[in-house]
Amino acid sequence: MNYKNMENDQEKNKIFKYLLVVFFAVFIVTGIFMLLSGRPKNPNEKISTVRVTDTQKINNNGVDFPEETTAIIPTAATVSTVGATITTVPSSTSMTLETDLPGGKMKVGDMIELSLFADSNGKNIVGYDVVMSYDSLAFDFLRGLSSLSDYHIYTYKKGHFFTITGLKTLQSSPSPMTKANKLATLTFEATKTGQFEFSLLSSNDKDKTDLITDKTEVLIPTLNKVVVEVK
Repeated sequence: MNYKNMENDQEKNKIFKYLLVVFFAVFIVTGIFMLLSGRPKNPNEKISTVRVTDTQKINNNGVDFPEETTAIIPTAATVSTVGATITTVPSSTSMTLETDLPGGKMKVGDMIELSLFADSNGKNIVGYDVVMSYDSLAFDFLRGLSSLSDYHIYTYKKGHFFTITGLKTLQSSPSPMTKANKLATLTFEATKTGQFEFSLLSSNDKDKTDLITDKTEVLIPTLNKVVVEVK
């Protein structure tokens, strides 16, 4: 019996087993890395932004906003008052939702447009935040359009809550908001029958409804809701 050959074979087997262990270790580590790096983000947290200008065109489907991407957006209070003292003051301001839906009734598949108005009681406004609740299982959000050419708006939805942040462009001067000037239009599509509410809320967790003045005042407006029936 050739003991030398047997020793060589045993040595080769040891090397083969060692390489096999190393291969599986690298395979497992690579798999874990790819799994973690490819994990999808929370689909409920989204942002979209639209500004209407004189030259902006709406296509045949009525959709003229960028595709939504996952992100977290700042509030008007954060952006407009950086480096300044934020003061919350009592006010006679208001924010209201309105719709021209006949009798407040619609059918599944119909679209509803909600118009957002605000009255700043003569104060110059540079930004605003809005919190709204609605049944996200009964309505799909389609788009949000700013009705003021010097404002960018950002929409953010999570569950049954929906927020809007409006920021005035740096090139434009602050100005009061009046009920005659619509801030934005929000479009939803009905997907379920029943009676539902679109309600403006004073707050939800860290999000708040407010108006930000050029003097870094945070105005808390009175609010309303819209009730619709889907058949």
